[in-house]
Amino acid sequence: MKKLLTLLTTLVLTCALCCGIAMADDPATVIVTIADQNGNLVLASEKIEVKDIDNDGELTVNDALYCAHEAKFSGGAAAGYLSEMGDYSLSLKKLWGFDNGTGYGYYVDNGAAMSLADKVKDGDTVNAFIYTDTTAWSDTYCYFDAYEIETPAGTNIPFALTAVGFDESYNTVLKPVEGATILVDGKAVDAKTDKDGKVTILFDTEGTFILSAKSDSQTLVPPCCRVIVKKAEKTSDGKDDKDGKTDGGSKEDTPKTADTMMVALFAVIAVASLGVVVASKKANRA
Repeated sequence: MKKLLTLLTTLVLTCALCCGIAMADDPATVIVTIADQNGNLVLASEKIEVKDIDNDGELTVNDALYCAHEAKFSGGAAAGYLSEMGDYSLSLKKLWGFDNGTGYGYYVDNGAAMSLADKVKDGDTVNAFIYTDTTAWSDTYCYFDAYEIETPAGTNIPFALTAVGFDESYNTVLKPVEGATILVDGKAVDAKTDKDGKVTILFDTEGTFILSAKSDSQTLVPPCCRVIVKKAEKTSDGKDDKDGKTDGGSKEDTPKTADTMMVALFAVIAVASLGVVVASKKANRA
């Protein structure tokens, strides 16, 4: 009986260990955006396969940016990216081939990251940038309410632009960006955000477009939304279907590998634990 209990306990621990290792080794798809020292988007909502490049058992911002450079920068991560351990944490030393000391920022899911060691998971967004104002450090991080939108041609799409700031206690403060000029593929269009940071854009041509914004009153870190415009499908009455489909990065709609593995792990543990209980009761009755 003791041998049976030992065997079941070992099974549970082994399954937990194996699942933990699989989750650490399993790559994740992270949406990465990078703005260079001139305030230009050099990487715009790109889906990057992120691996544990430093073998620390975690997927982090550092892994995401390294893999993004390895995949998209000419010369790879060796030429364009550098991070190193500072006095307190892992810090960024070179981004997109540019080294300006400490003038970098990076956000995960539009929240300021504490360091490059912050964890990321499948479906997260990582936005990194080089400060253009290295005197007053006034660059303002902002974001649209979606990182990617898919829509049929001829659709008016509403957007909201929000800026991230901090109060005197360094608590995050979110504010709408008013009066920002909208850019499509880097060119200004006749559209500005209102007092609530909202704007509506008509997309009447098929293709993939990068939406961003600039402001005359503040230095914006360029926000980014990838807009995929497809041919409008005909409805049963022969009219174009102009009901757009928005993919704003909703994580509830996308199954996560880690979540699936955790469910499997809990199922194995539950079954094994039940076996232990049943075996114990039989032993007591005996």
